[in-house]
Amino acid sequence: MPLRRTIVVHTRLAGHMARVQAARAGESGVQILTMGQLAARLAGGLLRPIDPDDLKIAVRDSLAAMQLGELEPIKALPGMVRAAVGTLEKIWNAGIDLSREAHPRLQALRKLEEEVLRRLPPSMKRPQDLVELSCARIGFAKAVLGPVEIHGHSEMSPCWRPLLAALSEIVPLTWMAGSRHVPDWIRQMRAEIRTEAPGKAQRILYSCAHPHHEAVEAFRWMRALLAEGAARPEEIAIAAASPSDFDDHVLALSRDCNIPVHFVHGTKVVAGRDGQLAAALAEVLVKGLSQERVRRLFAMLPASTPALRDLPPGWTRVLPPDAPLTVLERWEQAFARTAASEWPDGIDRSQTVLDVLRLPAKGPAAADEAGETLLSGVALRLWRRALDDGRAQALPVTLTRLRCDDGLEPATHVVFASAMALASAPRPYVRLLALNTGRWPRGISEDRLIPDHVMPVERLDPLPIADADRRDFETIVAAARSVTASLSRRDVEGRLLGRSPLVAGMNEEIYLGRARIPDHAASESDRLLARPAEFATTPAGASGLACWRDWQDVDITPHDGLVGRAHPRLHKVFDSAKSATSLRMLLRDPIRFVWRYRSAGGSPMKPTSRSPSMHSLSATSFMACCAARSRSLKTRVSSQERVPRSLKQQSDMLSARPRRIGKGSSRSRRR
Repeated sequence: MPLRRTIVVHTRLAGHMARVQAARAGESGVQILTMGQLAARLAGGLLRPIDPDDLKIAVRDSLAAMQLGELEPIKALPGMVRAAVGTLEKIWNAGIDLSREAHPRLQALRKLEEEVLRRLPPSMKRPQDLVELSCARIGFAKAVLGPVEIHGHSEMSPCWRPLLAALSEIVPLTWMAGSRHVPDWIRQMRAEIRTEAPGKAQRILYSCAHPHHEAVEAFRWMRALLAEGAARPEEIAIAAASPSDFDDHVLALSRDCNIPVHFVHGTKVVAGRDGQLAAALAEVLVKGLSQERVRRLFAMLPASTPALRDLPPGWTRVLPPDAPLTVLERWEQAFARTAASEWPDGIDRSQTVLDVLRLPAKGPAAADEAGETLLSGVALRLWRRALDDGRAQALPVTLTRLRCDDGLEPATHVVFASAMALASAPRPYVRLLALNTGRWPRGISEDRLIPDHVMPVERLDPLPIADADRRDFETIVAAARSVTASLSRRDVEGRLLGRSPLVAGMNEEIYLGRARIPDHAASESDRLLARPAEFATTPAGASGLACWRDWQDVDITPHDGLVGRAHPRLHKVFDSAKSATSLRMLLRDPIRFVWRYRSAGGSPMKPTSRSPSMHSLSATSFMACCAARSRSLKTRVSSQERVPRSLKQQSDMLSARPRRIGKGSSRSRRR
């Protein structure tokens, strides 16, 4: 038995599961590598494949420092870095030498490639370079690698095939196909191919209303397997060709159902507090100051942030609730009218707040300074990653693309993965989502920088994504004991969707209604939603039904905002100055006015854009007209003039000492 052997995988999930299996078997001397790592290991211990993050940084710096010829007009556009990285990876995986190409577009990419390679660390090499160097040291393969086993592959990029052919002549090479597709080119090498007969899995196809319904049904299916003891969590997987379409649904349902699900491709960083803090700062930087955005930012900043310097938690109560405060000058004016005694600790902290606001007031140009000053820890690392991935102006979009590990162990949890990841490490009980036309398999599209007329797509991408999706589907189905698939009848916008050609071999789909009563509910909320009669018996249901009935009643009820005489909160809200919008809401819907401006914490009005604030001339004039109209109305009422009852009731609502807030005579507030 050799002291060392090497297992080659191509996804993170496959590598992790192979390590777990080796550890459980008590094996030693096992190397689990990707093909890039294997080539680097054989070529020399200090060499390594190109890291994707380092490649992005090198491409970004190269685009800013050189002329790109035909690509010069578009190099500064958002998404150019990501497009260039994807194109270079396709060129390298296909083994294309750009120095032999004559097209001006390809010559521009050749210059970009040379500049990127110059900026990368010398230890990072392209696949072609690693293959060339490792083939030169192929005689050391027995000592460095030992027998080589290829696991979880149904295909392999052309750039690695020469190395496999050379290895097959030196060391035992085994292609562990299982029930997967075996490519023709591996049969031409001196490699042992181990195959297994495909399993006879039970296949069920369901038709769901929309993508969210698919996710709900997947969790009901998973709950049934766990509750009945038919499967353990580590035997269950949920997969889609493009799992990012279901990320939000699966994450929310996982928390609601209290069933931890491991996201193989990682969760969105904005789903956590650190990501939300970075997003709050990005929103203020890119969209500009506003009271709502600033409140959100300060609420999420940790109290230990040095820039806050003992700022009391309740300092926002000194802000005027109606003012949007969309420019720094408005903040300075608001604080100038605030006495020190109005602050929670009796000390004027306005300078501390203004020092912080001056950073985002500079706009995206101050993104680096703002992040380094206000953020720390994980939030700061996310901020730097977002700036490396794109321009500061695109921070709100870039942050939503960042992902992080969820910290769950895939060997003991249900996994949610892409079809490629699941095909590399199959599980016996699988739920396949989105088997619709154009979603599985996905369509083949041209490269964003190299269209088909410049280089045929068959040459640039010899392993198209549509073929890969078909192979992954066949692998998952062949290796599983039970396969449950679903498709959506309509998308999120209501458009009809077609069936995927992959479901042709399955039975006729079973129609599932969105409002059906499931045998196994995914969660308590799912059970109550499907059983309205049971929900009506709960305290929350009884309270909601009573509120709805009282809303239709013309008499004053406990749900109509009835408050005590001379309530201090109403004193404060009516003593303050009113904007045109708040006056209009007060006249039309007094209950909503109270909840909006006082009962809900006095939250400010939402500005619609970064346009001039409500203190501009036109808005001020409009507010003055409303105030004058209100004074005129009150004068008429006090002089006992004959006025309509509805106007008199509206005038009563403007008094400084109201007794109560009722429904009023108008029923226009019904929604």
